[in-house]
Amino acid sequence: MGGKRPTVLFVYYSFTKQTELVVDAMAQEMTTRGCTMTKAPLEFHDAHYSDRFSQLPMSRPILNIVGMLVAQRRRKTGGITIPPEAQNGDYDLVVFGSPTWWLTTCMPVRSYLQSPAATAVLDGKPFAGVSVSRRYYKGNLGDIKKLGGQAGGTWSGGTQFVSDGNQVMSMASWLVFMRKNEPRRRYFGVPLPRPNLRRDYGEGAKRYADELADKVFGGWPVGTAS
Repeated sequence: MGGKRPTVLFVYYSFTKQTELVVDAMAQEMTTRGCTMTKAPLEFHDAHYSDRFSQLPMSRPILNIVGMLVAQRRRKTGGITIPPEAQNGDYDLVVFGSPTWWLTTCMPVRSYLQSPAATAVLDGKPFAGVSVSRRYYKGNLGDIKKLGGQAGGTWSGGTQFVSDGNQVMSMASWLVFMRKNEPRRRYFGVPLPRPNLRRDYGEGAKRYADELADKVFGGWPVGTAS
């Protein structure tokens, strides 16, 4: 990289702030590696779908989730607001953070990846994907890889972060969290796992940030200034 600090752009969507936690941990670690970080959270304002994700607590989480099934399985796009930093720029690496919605990339991130802005940013550049989900992440990372490649980027790999508990109990805990906007250890006497990321997500995020920096930047040393 010569004397130039590597520049990294994070483009992500995070309604419950779990994806944002991962992005923050990765960004902090890459900063210690001497990288210049830019974070670009997407806003979801689609007229047909975004009201489902307008506020917490969510009064009807099951209906809101099921209501996204058809659109997600058809891989539809929707209205988003793209921060200026993610509309163009000569970045050395772009990282996409997306929760998994119905086995695939969430609509806001997919909409960005199919936009002219993604084509402008990804032109010949390496990119990576980060999936945050209950369990199923392969479809999410696969779609990020496919769409990013179609936009002109070069895939550098991806990783996943999941919630505590098994699939059933994790979902139950998450639904309670969405209705109450706070974690509950028990509900109607039933013990619940943590509703969101596992406690060790920060360690995993830092480890993946280091692996990605080594792969893309060739072992750029910690604390190197421009």
